[in-house]
Amino acid sequence: MNMKFFRAAAVRSFLMPLVAVVILGIAVTSCSKDQALFDAIPAEVDNVGFVRLKSVLSQSGFKFGPNGVTTDGLAAPEGRFRDLVDLADVMDRSGVCDIDRMAWARDRDGVIYVTALVSDCDKFAEATSGEIGWAEAKDGFRQGQWGGFTALTGDGRFWLTDAKDAVKAVRELQKKAGKSPLTALSGICGMLEGQGLLNIALSCDAAAKGGKKDDGAQAAQESLWATISCDIKDNKLVAGSVVMQADGTTVAADGLQPVNQAVLSYIPDSFSFAFAVGLTPDFDWSVLTQAVSAFGGFQARGMMAVVTPYLQSINGTVMLAAGPANDQAYSEIDPGNWHFILMAHMPQQKITEIMNMVRNSMFVAGMSPCMTDQGLLIVPQYGMNLYLGNVDGYFAVSNMPFDNTRQNSLAPLFSGKDGAVMLELPSLRSLSPAAPAFGFRLTGQTGQGSTTAELALTGTTQPILQAILSALL
Repeated sequence: MNMKFFRAAAVRSFLMPLVAVVILGIAVTSCSKDQALFDAIPAEVDNVGFVRLKSVLSQSGFKFGPNGVTTDGLAAPEGRFRDLVDLADVMDRSGVCDIDRMAWARDRDGVIYVTALVSDCDKFAEATSGEIGWAEAKDGFRQGQWGGFTALTGDGRFWLTDAKDAVKAVRELQKKAGKSPLTALSGICGMLEGQGLLNIALSCDAAAKGGKKDDGAQAAQESLWATISCDIKDNKLVAGSVVMQADGTTVAADGLQPVNQAVLSYIPDSFSFAFAVGLTPDFDWSVLTQAVSAFGGFQARGMMAVVTPYLQSINGTVMLAAGPANDQAYSEIDPGNWHFILMAHMPQQKITEIMNMVRNSMFVAGMSPCMTDQGLLIVPQYGMNLYLGNVDGYFAVSNMPFDNTRQNSLAPLFSGKDGAVMLELPSLRSLSPAAPAFGFRLTGQTGQGSTTAELALTGTTQPILQAILSALL
């Protein structure tokens, strides 16, 4: 199997849940408690997750009570988010549906299903009638509409789906689940029962095939799954991701090795972004080349044909870091407002080939190459000088002189890891005068088959979800 597809699926799965947590707030409970809920979801789905909606809305500043939901220091929600809060309110007050135990799935055709257990469907329909215009029961379900989705209740469940024929689609989903339930995948079910704000499993096999995945329990058992778990700890949003087999065996990505921390000494402490990853020649670049082929034009494909051999020759650390060069860096998008450093460890022969190509390009453009005392090429560009050349065995590019005696606090983040990233902003107000005054720091690490990330807000003691929602609302 193509491991690059699995890595790409893991990255996409990792990033999207962070956005989902910001907008909705999501959580999960255990397989042992939710066996009935799991049994309605077939193993051969694209992705699956579990939601504890009430808990996260509560952490976001919404108070659930017998007379409805009230806000705690938040502006009143609007639009679709208002609809979501109102629906969660009446579902909770119905007394027959636990909105802390909800599940969703996306099948191989891209149809979305959200479901929750209901102990009394008639009482549930009556309690939610103000939000969902229910019709009389037909084919075993009451049917209504909510937010562009079809709502169903019957057989001890509540459903939301975007299927064109909701009843037929749900019946077909249940039929497949009867033959091959998610609970047959012990490792996936075990992952989903972990505590947290969000647990998701994405079929890498389905992602690699563009969502078109073979039916059947055997295919689901043989698929790799990208799993993501999010939580709040010490007022930080934390997330972890691994790729695993259906039985829970973790699968490490090929082509990675620990970061060489020596490159960190080139990064000034004032830089707000730093990324480094250790690669071997076994790293699979096919997703990048295929993406360029699919979305780029003829020139982009031609460029990739030239660049790919150099990417494949990398054997060591790739580092990219950037920081503001002046006070206008965040408010005015201009390359001249930023300093950056790029370094990639590759054979001397490849570095020499790249430098020769750059020199030839300069001659064609009528430019005379200039060299530094260290033998680096100087290329005027964007009103600044770019420095290119071999720096300690790395092909290196920067718009500031190279110096390996700089001090920063990045070493603990990158130590022993195959990759890590840091992004921070002291204040969102530097982007816009209307933005909140608080800032953020995002860090991520990968190594030994797992990836973790943390998002912390700076300059505020407000609970993180409350602060984020307050800014959005």
